[in-house]
Amino acid sequence: MCGIVGYAGLRPPVDPERLARMRDRLAHRGPDDAGLWHHADEGAAVGFGHRRLSIIDTRVVGRQPMATADGKLHIVFNGEIYNYASIRERLVAHGHAFATRTDTEVLLYLYRERGEAMLDELCGMFAFAIWDAEKRSLLVARDRVGKKPLYVAEPGDGTLLFASEIKGLLASGLVDDRVDLQAHHDYLALNYVPGPRTMFAGVTKLPAAHALVWEAGRTRTFRYWDQTFHSEGPRKAPGIAAAARRVREALDTAVRRRLVADVPLGMFLSGGIDSTAVLGSMTRLGANPVKAFTIRFDEASYDESSYARLAARTYGAEHHEEVVRPDAGTFLEPLVEAFDEPYADSSAVPMWYLCRLARRHVTVALGGDGGDEVFAGYRTHVAYRLANAYRRLPPKVRDGLVPALVARLPVSHRKVSFDLKARQFVAAAALPPADAHFGFKEFLSDAARRELLAAPFDPEPTVRLFRQAFAAHAFGDGLDGVLYSDFQIYLPDDILVKADRMSMIHGLEARAPFLDHELVELAASLPSSYKLAGTRTKNVLKLALWGRAPLRILERGKAGFNVPMAQWLLGPLRGLLWDKLSSGGVRRLGLWNSDTVQRLLREHETRTRDRSRTLWAMLMFVLWNERHRGGRAA
Repeated sequence: MCGIVGYAGLRPPVDPERLARMRDRLAHRGPDDAGLWHHADEGAAVGFGHRRLSIIDTRVVGRQPMATADGKLHIVFNGEIYNYASIRERLVAHGHAFATRTDTEVLLYLYRERGEAMLDELCGMFAFAIWDAEKRSLLVARDRVGKKPLYVAEPGDGTLLFASEIKGLLASGLVDDRVDLQAHHDYLALNYVPGPRTMFAGVTKLPAAHALVWEAGRTRTFRYWDQTFHSEGPRKAPGIAAAARRVREALDTAVRRRLVADVPLGMFLSGGIDSTAVLGSMTRLGANPVKAFTIRFDEASYDESSYARLAARTYGAEHHEEVVRPDAGTFLEPLVEAFDEPYADSSAVPMWYLCRLARRHVTVALGGDGGDEVFAGYRTHVAYRLANAYRRLPPKVRDGLVPALVARLPVSHRKVSFDLKARQFVAAAALPPADAHFGFKEFLSDAARRELLAAPFDPEPTVRLFRQAFAAHAFGDGLDGVLYSDFQIYLPDDILVKADRMSMIHGLEARAPFLDHELVELAASLPSSYKLAGTRTKNVLKLALWGRAPLRILERGKAGFNVPMAQWLLGPLRGLLWDKLSSGGVRRLGLWNSDTVQRLLREHETRTRDRSRTLWAMLMFVLWNERHRGGRAA
C-alpha cells in the first residue's frame, strides 16, 4: 500500500518543494520509500509524488513514480492488482519487456495496449494516475468498490490536484478549506460524510468505479463498472444448493488471490460469519497457522471474543487478543489525525486497536468487510422486509398505538438496545422504501439538524442520496435497491474509509476478499430471497459454509463492531465532551445553536434519550476543526 499525490495543469501549480510536502503529509501510508517526478513543457505540466509501503517486489526496483523504458508513460499507484501475473504473461507474449515483477509496471504496459479500456481487466484495489506524454492527457482511476481512496480538487486555471488523503491536498495551499455546509448536514445524519462531497468545500471524492481524464485544462469523469442485479426469481436462477457451491468456490478464489505477498500476512477475526469464513478459506488454502487478531471489551454486551476464540480453535489459528478501553489519551489524537474529515462511526476505535495489534506481527491482514453489503447481513435489511408488513397494519395501530408504546420504552445504553431499534423502526417503517431505508440509518432527523444550526441554512435532504441509489436501476426486488444503496454509499464512505485509515496509520495493508468484484457480481446475480430468506440473513452464504464453520457461529445474529459510547460519554470521556461542547466553545465554532447543544448534553446525562451517536459526532467535528482547520469558525 502507498500514498499518492499529484497534479496536472497548464502550468505548474506548485513547485517541487511544495509537491514534496504534499507527498510527505502521507508518509504514514508509505514509510519504506519516497519518490517524486515532475515535468513541464508548453501547455502542460504534471507532477507525481509517492510514498511506498513495500508488499510485492520489496527491492528498490519497485520504486515509484515509474515510467516505461521510453519515458512516454509515467505512473503513480496505490493498491494491489491481484491478477497482474496473468496480465503480465499476456503482455510479454505481445512483445512488452519488463524491468520489474511489480503490478505497477504491468499497469503501464496494459495502458499502452488498451488505454482507458484497461480498467475492465483489473482485479484488485487501486487508485492510480497515468500521464501519457504523447496524448498529453492524465488518466486517474479508482477501483470498483472504493477500497483505495482518491480525493481531487480543481482550484481553477485548468489545474487538477489529486491525493490519497485530503491532508495531501491541503499541503498544496491551493484548496478551499471552508466547511461544506451540505456535507455537514449529511454528516450529522449518518455520522460520516457521503460522497462525492467532503467536509472541505474545495475537495471531492472520486467515486468508486470511476475514472477521470485531464486534457488541456479540462476534465471529464466516467463510470467503468457497476453492479448488475438479476431478480427474475428462483425459477430462472440456479438452485440454492448450486448457488451455495458457487459462492463457496468464489470465496476461496478471492481469498487465494489475496494471499500473495512478500511480507508476513494474517487476518482480522471478529468471530462473526464473514471473518470466520475468511479464516476457514485461508486455512484450507495452506496459510497455516493463520495469525488471527481479535479485540475484546470489558463490557459484556459488547464483547464477542468468545466466538473469535471458537473460530481460532476450530481452524488452529495462532490467536492474539487485546482489550479496548476508553483511554482517550491513547486513541483519540491518532483518530482525528487519520480521518482528515469528521468521522463518527465509533467502530473506528476498536479498529484502531485491532490494526495496532496486527501490525506488531504482520504487514498484510485479510478481513470480512463487505459480507453484509453483498449477502444482506444487516438488521436494516431485515427491517426493510418487516416494514413491508408494517405498512399493511391498520392506520390506528401503525400510526397511533405502536408509536405510543415505543415512546414509553426505557432508554438503555446496551449494545444496539431494543428501545433504540424500535424508535428508529417506527419512525421510518411506513415511509416509501428508499426513505425508510435511510430512516433506519439516520441518527439525527432533518428537522433536528436544521434546528441545531446557529444561522438559517436550507440544505438538500440527505435522503436524496438513497432515492438516487434506488432509482439508479430498475430493480426487480426492493431488497436489491437496499443492497445497492448500501454498496454505493455506506460501504465506500464509512466502512472502507475506516479500514483504509486505521490500517494505513499503522503501516498495515488490509484486504477484503468479500469485495472481490467477481464474488460481488455473483452475489448480485442471485435472487434476493437467496440472501435474505424471510428474516434469515446471509442465507446462501451460511449454506455455503455449512459443515465448514462452527454451527454456533453460523446461527448467531449480527453483532457489529461498535463500542459502548453511551457509557463512555457518561464516564471517562465526559470531561472532554462537556469541555469541547461548552457554551463558549460552541459559540466560537459559530455553527451550532448553543442552547440546543446543551439540551442534547442534558438529555444524554439524565438518560432521557440516548444521544451518544450525535454527541460523539459533534465532538469529532470539533476536534477535526481544531486539528485540520486550526479551530477557525465554521
